[in-house]
This record gives sequence, C-alpha cells and structure tokens, in this order.
Amino acid sequence: MYSYFHLLDDIEKLNNLGAEVGVIGTTQLGFEIPYVFVGSKTDCCVVVVGATHAREHITAKLVAKQALHYVQNNSRLDGGIYFVPMLNIDGVRICQEGLDFIKDVNRREFLLKTNGGSNDFSLWKANADGVDINVNFDAQWGTGEQNIFFPAPFNYVGKSPMSESETVAVAKFIKNVSANYVITYHAKGEIIFWQFNQENLRKWRDYRYAKFVSKHTGYRLVGQTKSAGGLKDWCVEKLKIPAVTVEVGKDKFGYPYPYAQFDDILQKNLLVPQKILNTLAKDKHNGRKVYETSAD
Repeated sequence: MYSYFHLLDDIEKLNNLGAEVGVIGTTQLGFEIPYVFVGSKTDCCVVVVGATHAREHITAKLVAKQALHYVQNNSRLDGGIYFVPMLNIDGVRICQEGLDFIKDVNRREFLLKTNGGSNDFSLWKANADGVDINVNFDAQWGTGEQNIFFPAPFNYVGKSPMSESETVAVAKFIKNVSANYVITYHAKGEIIFWQFNQENLRKWRDYRYAKFVSKHTGYRLVGQTKSAGGLKDWCVEKLKIPAVTVEVGKDKFGYPYPYAQFDDILQKNLLVPQKILNTLAKDKHNGRKVYETSAD
C-alpha cells in the first residue's frame, strides 16, 4: 500500500531532483498537505489531485509517480502542473493504520463509534471528522442523491459547505494558482465525470477536453449525475473552468483497490496531465474561443 510515509519519501526525492515542493495547507489533524510543481509558470496551469477518498489511496501513488516521471524525464510541458498526491492524509492514515496514531482519546472514540464500533477502517472514505471531502465543496452542497447529514465512513456532507480544512486548502490553492484545468483522481470504474450543469459554450468546451482525456485513458465518459458538492463540481460551478473526476481501475475489483493493478492504471494515466496541459496551451495560443472560461 502507498502510505503517507511513502508520500514523504517521494516528496523528498522530488525536492532533491530540483522540483518545486511545498504545502497547500493542513489537514484537520494538522498534517501538512504537500504539492509538487513541474514545468513553467508562464503559460497554462493544470492541478492534479489524488486520494480525496481515504480508501482510494492507490490514486496518491498514481499522482506522485506522474510527478516523478515528468521530472526524471524532463518532459515537455507548455506551462505547469501542480500535483497534490494525497489530499486526505488523515483519512488515508486512518484507513491504513487504524486509530493508534491519533493522540486525542475523544476523537478516537468518536471515530470508532462512527465506524460502527469496528476497528477495521479499510473501507473508510472520510477525513478525521467523518466528513466525505468530496461532498463538502460549495457546489449545490447537500443536494446530492446519496448525501447524508451525520458523521459516517462516507457520504457525510459536513456541518456546512467548505467546513473542512482539506476542502478549504485545495479550493484556495486552485484559485491562487489560477488553474485552467483540474483533474481529480478517484477509484474505481474506468469512467470520467465531467458535467455539472454547464450550458452552451462552456458545456461543449468541457466536453471536448473530457473527450480528450477519455481518448488517452480509454475510459468512458459519463454525463450529468445526481451527485453534488465535489471538487470537480466546485471548479465547474464557481470557477467556471473545466474539470474531470477520473475513476481509475476496473470496476470488478473491490476496495481498497488492489495494487497488483497499479501498472495498468499508471500506463493509462501517466501522460494525461501533460497531454491536457499542452492541448490547453495550444488552444490558448491559437485563440480558440472554446478556451474562454467566462463564456456561457
């Protein structure tokens, strides 16, 4: 399994290779959330996020290995890519390690109760507050078909939109770097979600770029759903930029997703951030109206 400690090792390796590394903020338990920047800050910008859901920690390894590949191979990037491999560090640690690393006795008791009294947290998706980060964003918050309104291993929307430090950190970061595109990796199903009530030009622009990602991964596009409050949803609704939720891995496997399938996931997704970045830059330079983020 790819752990928080593997992430720290990869961040150190990337730093030693000369990549820009830093933090976007802290988790509810106070752990710093690292990022890696590769490329140039003079053109378009893509943000790639992994491990929003704890049990999908295989996506943290994917995002970290993408960054390593681009740095080690001096990949041609027409702009820059920010990689945030493990957004939900607290949740991943709970999922993999249980509760022993948490010092606060009251929080341990709360989490144990939230997990139905079981010490097996291997299917945990939420953060250390029992909040599902991917339904906590301010994008029609609380209106999703599967939303619940009490702490749980998954689907709890939180006390209010943007109530969690992880949610606030990544949202602020994406705004601060003026991202042109956001890819958020989840598992599983080999499908791509891209739509969130866009209309007219923005709808066709976002569909075009999602179709591009579909072509390079072989994953199927899925249109409008009855979910809300996700990172992709927030990017589309509030920032009016294209974004996709990419569900890696075949649906036939269970959770946590087997690492024996990692090479297949990496092969299908390794070059996606680079390809989408360079396509965005090309469109921008060619003055394609499809690129304009303010159009409806």
